[in-house]
Amino acid sequence: MRFERQLPVFGEEGQNRIMSAVVGVVGCGGLGVNVITQLCAAGVTHFILCDHRTPELPDLNRQFIYAAGDYRPKSVISAEWILALNPSAEVQSNAEPLTELNGDLFSGCDILVDCLDSNESKLILSDLAERMGVPVVHGGVNGLVGQIAVCVPGRTKSLREVVGDKADQDIIVPSVGAATANIASMQALEVLKIISGIGTDNEGKLITVDMRSWTIGTETF
Repeated sequence: MRFERQLPVFGEEGQNRIMSAVVGVVGCGGLGVNVITQLCAAGVTHFILCDHRTPELPDLNRQFIYAAGDYRPKSVISAEWILALNPSAEVQSNAEPLTELNGDLFSGCDILVDCLDSNESKLILSDLAERMGVPVVHGGVNGLVGQIAVCVPGRTKSLREVVGDKADQDIIVPSVGAATANIASMQALEVLKIISGIGTDNEGKLITVDMRSWTIGTETF
């Protein structure tokens, strides 16, 4: 059986929940491509993706599903990637930026995954999650330091309160593929724990990982 090795972790009922859950992934960059790969391999079958950007050459050190010269939206290529891994998957790809006006793109999602690199977009996602009443799993990486957080409406502070109202800065953020993959894997695991029903001990916590020393800090919010 394909999921035999993870059944002792999630149980048969939990695995069925994973396969029936609808997961919204916002941002199909370095975090996003790793998150969708891990989730698809674990049995997630229903995805809603959002990313209007097209691959650029500097992306390829960490966004491994793209190829130089493919200028289609990342969400479209990501949908094809998921279907290549699981032809029976159901994927909705949205080649447009997330705005205050198009949050209905994620209607029906059981959970949202923040794989965005724009603080402005994170705030929009936060407000959307609060309106929908669904958890959002946040991730971010800067060089060899990354963080994740699990925000649950009605039980924890919102993502907006966690990341703050900082304005986006037009700077190049250092990115290493292996570091990005580590944080994305943590995000994916949090998603799987939540949608399987086994739950997480990390609600309302901001976990920071310094990958230079493998020092992990946890702050409750």
